[in-house]
Amino acid sequence: MLHYLFKRLITTLPALWLLATFVFILSRLLPGAAGSEQILQENGGFYSKGNANSRQDAYKAYIKRTGQDLPLFYFSVKAGTEPDTLSLIFPEAERQRLQLLNWRYGNWPAVWQYNQSLKETEVAVLLHANPRQQAAFENLLTAATPEQLRTSMSVLVMRAAGTPSEQAVRKLEQAANQLIEKQNKFAYMFPSFHWHGLNNQYHRWIAELVKGNAGNSYRDQRPVSEVIIESFSNTFWLIVSSILIAFTVSLELSLFLVMRKGKMFRKFFLPLLFILDSIPLFLLALLLLVLFATPEFLQWFPVFGLGLNMNSGLSAFQQLSVRMQYMALPVLCLTLTNIPYLTNLIYKTLRTEKTAGYARTARAKGLSEQQVIRRHVLRNSLLPVITILTDAFPALLAGTVVIETIFAIPGLGRLLVNSVMARDYPIIVAIVIFVAIVRVVAYLVADIGYGLADPRVKQQYE
Repeated sequence: MLHYLFKRLITTLPALWLLATFVFILSRLLPGAAGSEQILQENGGFYSKGNANSRQDAYKAYIKRTGQDLPLFYFSVKAGTEPDTLSLIFPEAERQRLQLLNWRYGNWPAVWQYNQSLKETEVAVLLHANPRQQAAFENLLTAATPEQLRTSMSVLVMRAAGTPSEQAVRKLEQAANQLIEKQNKFAYMFPSFHWHGLNNQYHRWIAELVKGNAGNSYRDQRPVSEVIIESFSNTFWLIVSSILIAFTVSLELSLFLVMRKGKMFRKFFLPLLFILDSIPLFLLALLLLVLFATPEFLQWFPVFGLGLNMNSGLSAFQQLSVRMQYMALPVLCLTLTNIPYLTNLIYKTLRTEKTAGYARTARAKGLSEQQVIRRHVLRNSLLPVITILTDAFPALLAGTVVIETIFAIPGLGRLLVNSVMARDYPIIVAIVIFVAIVRVVAYLVADIGYGLADPRVKQQYE
């Protein structure tokens, strides 16, 4: 058995590595850049007190400190004449505009010269403070095709005539004409290969991960492991409580329905479970909030969070009671979500095993219906239940994203949502890997459960 489990664990390591690599690269392809909203924003925030140049310098320093200035992987394949250093151009809007122009015109020197003229013209137009010129210049920033470029350029030249910005606009017109005349439409069809060596983001990350270091959060520079452990403590109790309650209720309800005395209740409970299973998770959470946490109905439970910050002077028992009040509705929501599926599975398995030969033999020996079901039928029905229970823990981690967001619980699901919004790549990748590891451990626990429930399975492992 141990040899089988060890072999199973070893074979999953390559799958975990491939998953980690895929998630790492995919997370870097998310739209937006890490830290851009906190540093480059003009309104609100610490960095908004400085001018645009100071924000750009602060953002470049941030990118260099977090290693995002390095190439993503060992190699890259880019289209046409796109330079390898395009990712180092900030802000992101300028980089996207340069990339689009390079794809369309296929002449990077002409694109770069046109972009430099755009910057000089922007300064001149802003100093002139003519609203009509500014509107024409903004239209030029979004122009991509030669027709759009010529039309927007002619409008800007007309409105800049006789103004201090006319010279800069004329220079920009020359750069635009050169861009159109020297375009190479099919340059993007010939990809260029770039080798970056070991000095890239992925190699640095995987080397540290092998050492047990998942990196630091981009938001507060805290170790990733510390952030995840802190958040997972709340998620763990939420999931474990809901699984235990849902399994206990589903098991007892299934045992009741499969017996003769529960026959008259089947027509009522089974459709009710179907209706409950049809309610989306987020809708069920909102219904519970409205019914049990608002003054208009029954304000029995608190609404958001865990309420521990304001009760830091309480004893451990008092803090536990406060936590239970805040966790009651989230646990109830996850429990109600899982009861229909578990009950249906256990009930169908029990009903099938109830007609097996060993069950008829047990009845012939004089055992009561309850003894036959609980002593014999139940054990042989545990194999599919073990599979569902071991798979429920990692599966419920996805459900906690909705629950923790609605109920404002500082858990792993809410951390994942906040990390995606903030482009906190180390946290995103670490959470996905953590969930994958939990799933692998769950499968190993299922194998052990199979061996305990059915000795024949254990002999196959050996």
